[in-house]
Amino acid sequence: MLFWKKVTVGDQERVLVTKNGRFVSILEPGEYRLWTGPTGNFEFEVHNLRDLVFSSNWADFLVAEKPESVERNFLVIETGDRQVAVVSINRKTNRVIGPGKRVLFWKASAKIDFDLIDAVENPRVPAGQLDALTRLGRESTVHVQVAFVDEAKVGLLVIDNRVVRTLGPGSYGFWAVAGAPRVEIVDLRRQPIEVTGQEILTKDKVSLRVNILADYQVVDPVKAKQSVKDFAEHLYHVLQIAVRQTLAKRTLEEVLSDRTDLDETVAAQVRADLADVGIRVGAISLKDIVPPGEVRAILNHVVAAEKQAQANVIRRREETAATRSLLNTAKLLEDNPILLRLKELETLEKVVEKVDRITVTNGLSGLLDELVTVKRGS
Repeated sequence: MLFWKKVTVGDQERVLVTKNGRFVSILEPGEYRLWTGPTGNFEFEVHNLRDLVFSSNWADFLVAEKPESVERNFLVIETGDRQVAVVSINRKTNRVIGPGKRVLFWKASAKIDFDLIDAVENPRVPAGQLDALTRLGRESTVHVQVAFVDEAKVGLLVIDNRVVRTLGPGSYGFWAVAGAPRVEIVDLRRQPIEVTGQEILTKDKVSLRVNILADYQVVDPVKAKQSVKDFAEHLYHVLQIAVRQTLAKRTLEEVLSDRTDLDETVAAQVRADLADVGIRVGAISLKDIVPPGEVRAILNHVVAAEKQAQANVIRRREETAATRSLLNTAKLLEDNPILLRLKELETLEKVVEKVDRITVTNGLSGLLDELVTVKRGS
C-alpha cells in the first residue's frame, strides 16, 4: 500500500500528472489511486477551470505529442502572422488573440467560440465587435487602432504609409497587425491663418513689420495629404513669399494708402498654387502694418499738420460766411427802413427783458426815436 497514491479531482478542476519528468495524463473529476512503485515520483499540476486558459509549460508538448489528450480537453486557437482571433465566452466577446499566438482553452470551462480574421485582407473591425471590445478596455483593444471622426471633418486611413480610403464622421477600429494602420483627421471647415511679424523692405527702402491674415478650406483632403507634408505650413510659407513680392514693389505711401489686399496678380498665383494641392484660399489681407519708430513719429507729425490745416480752412470758411451774412443784412436794412425799425424793436425787446422799468415819452415816436430813460429798480 505504500506504493499507491490517492488523488481527488474536484468538479471545477483538472490535474496534469507527470512521473519522472514524463507526461502521464490529465485527470478529470473523480478519485484516483496511482501506483507509484518503489522508485515512482509523481508530480501534479492542479488547474482551476475558472481560469479559462491552460497555462503550463507542457502546452506546446501536448499539442505536438499528445493530440488525443488535447482534443479531449482543450479548444486550441492558433493565429498566423497576419491573423487575429476574436474569442467569445458564452456568446459574449471576451478577448482578442494577436498574431502568431497559440492559446489553449479548457473545453469544460464554458462555451467558447472564436472568429479567425485575416487582418491584412480585412483591416477594419466590424462595428459590433468594436463596441464590445471597447467596453472590455485596453487589454482587448491592444491590437486595435480606434479612431473617432467628428462632424465637418474627414479621416484618412493610412496603411503602410499609403492613404487607403477616406472616412466620414463616426467611430472606426482597425486591426493594428500589419501595415501600422492609423487615421489622420482633416478639418473641412473654413479656417483662418495668420502670418505674424514679417520684416519686409518697401520699394523706397523702408523696413515694415507686417501681419498677414487669410482664410482657407481643404476641399480635397487626399490630394492635400499626398502633395505636401503639412498643408497649413505650406500655405504659411506661400503667403510669406507673396507679401514680400507685393510690398517690395510699393513705396511706404502706397502701402499705407492701400493696405487691404495683396497685388491681384500675386493673390491669384497664391490661390492657383494652393488649388493644386486641394486647398481653396479665400480673402488675403494685410492685417497690421507697423513702420519703424522714427517713421511713425514723422507720420504722426504729418497727420497732425494735415488736420490743423484742415481745421484752419474750415474756420476761415465759417468766418467768411458770417461776414458775408452780415454784409447782406446791412444792405437789406439800408434799402428797407421799415425792416430797420423792426430790427430796432427786436433789439428793444431784448433790452426790456433785462430791466425792471422803462420810461417812454411822445408815444410810439418816442419809443422809436426819443427813448430817454432806462432805470433799474431799487
